Amino acid sequence: MDNIVVSPCCNPIFDLETALSTYKKIGYNQFEAFTSWTSSQFHYTQRPEYYQKILDRHGMKVTSLHLPPIDEADIDGSVAEAIKAAEFAEALGVEVVLYKAKSKKAYIDGAKKYLDGTAHLSVIPVLQNHVATPIETLADFKEVIDGIHDSRMKTLLEVGQFHSVGVSWKEGYDLLGDSIALIHIKDQIGRQSVAFGKGEVDLPGLFKHMKEVGYTGKYVIEFEVKDAENTLQYLADALEYMKKYNS
Repeated sequence: MDNIVVSPCCNPIFDLETALSTYKKIGYNQFEAFTSWTSSQFHYTQRPEYYQKILDRHGMKVTSLHLPPIDEADIDGSVAEAIKAAEFAEALGVEVVLYKAKSKKAYIDGAKKYLDGTAHLSVIPVLQNHVATPIETLADFKEVIDGIHDSRMKTLLEVGQFHSVGVSWKEGYDLLGDSIALIHIKDQIGRQSVAFGKGEVDLPGLFKHMKEVGYTGKYVIEFEVKDAENTLQYLADALEYMKKYNS
């Protein structure tokens, strides 16, 4: 399925070669990349050709990439780094980049500089909500969107992270609407990630709704389960789940 992507957060200890080869064997062809945190992180100061050879060898493509965050203490410098990372992303054929910041003020103050500085690029920037970050609740999201006030900045519907703060994907959609350019999906019980179909998140309802409104972007599959030894089986099962409900 050409709209399904796997996240390295599922197995953050995997280095890049291990992650790509393992996920390819399961049946995934597309990968979301980080520029920090995971052992499979991409170093955007490296030549894109270096990573392209690795991706080609495994028959994988990177479709979304997390940018380095904007820092309120150095807006100009951190925006410059985010622009470099976005240029690196475009060279790899990335479709969506996750625009990040260390505070709501930094999100807002850095946005126009970033958007103007990447106007020549085709990669789409999105805002992401996440527990324990500046954008956590619906109110946080609205404050940042209103503060940026620029239609060039799109959004990510982060289903699991919304669920973790008691917000349904539908409430998230109602706020974000047509600005959604990427979706991260988990099933969860409370804040705990579980196998698809075993939790409280109405994923079939999400897929049905997004199809009805004409969403054509990617779904990034994430698992951060307690029984991490079963993650690869859950990822394999998730593909079958997606074929059933997202066709």
